[in-house]
Amino acid sequence: MDVQGKVAVITGGGSGIGRAIALRLAAQGARVAVADIDLGAAQRVAAEVGGAGFAVDVSELASVTALAEAVRARYGGTDILVNNAGVASTGRLESMNDADWAWLLGVNLMGTIHGVTAFLPQLRAAGGAILNTGSMAGLAPDAGMGGYGTTKFAVTAYTEVLADELADEGIAVTLLAPGPVRTGLGASSRNRPEGSAGGLVDVDLAAGDGGGLPWLEAEEVAVIAVDALAEGRRYAITHPDWSDVVIRRHRAIEHAFAEAEAKAEAAAAGPADGARVSERG
Repeated sequence: MDVQGKVAVITGGGSGIGRAIALRLAAQGARVAVADIDLGAAQRVAAEVGGAGFAVDVSELASVTALAEAVRARYGGTDILVNNAGVASTGRLESMNDADWAWLLGVNLMGTIHGVTAFLPQLRAAGGAILNTGSMAGLAPDAGMGGYGTTKFAVTAYTEVLADELADEGIAVTLLAPGPVRTGLGASSRNRPEGSAGGLVDVDLAAGDGGGLPWLEAEEVAVIAVDALAEGRRYAITHPDWSDVVIRRHRAIEHAFAEAEAKAEAAAAGPADGARVSERG
């Protein structure tokens, strides 16, 4: 896809990766609609890219549907949907309550689903493209961020199936799976609904040296994301050097299958001769 002249909608576009993608797409000639739960942030980024800013709560389908109608009214339709809005806080799974789960799932998973539900008719008409922001935590588990990882695993599955289902219609679907990126994600609770506190806490993982992690800037991730989107690739990977964590997980699963196959073959062969003798005795 040549993004020149295309209409792109970006949720969570008021900061971080969303803002960087907005800037990147605008630099390549796209017309950008920036949507965020923080309207002021969306409008500031929209001013940077010469686009329009909209308020949206992606956890509410009605809000995303209203956004889709507003974009249609202003631009005539949508060619590119970037489902980027996301939240993340840390905590052990046992410390999470229903409010924690509702918040994480509502934004990270249902926000992605709502985006597709609301914008798919416009994307079908345009032969458009979708980019869903997942995470490396959605490809390999990360202790301490199990709730976040659970939602991002779900986004991975949703995106992969959606890509298969829409392939025949010519709509490319890309999963962006970022590793450590310096954004405001570590302060996600700033936009958490009042009265929904739980066991999750904000931790600025990028503070100081960030534990020696290979941090990227949002602008670097945007280059990777937009290139993958334009090329219609299934995955956009930001940290190729981290492939080992995914490979280890897959190898563990392969080993489990091999063990299960060996046990099934042994069971099919029947008991050993010694066991038969013991049974006759």
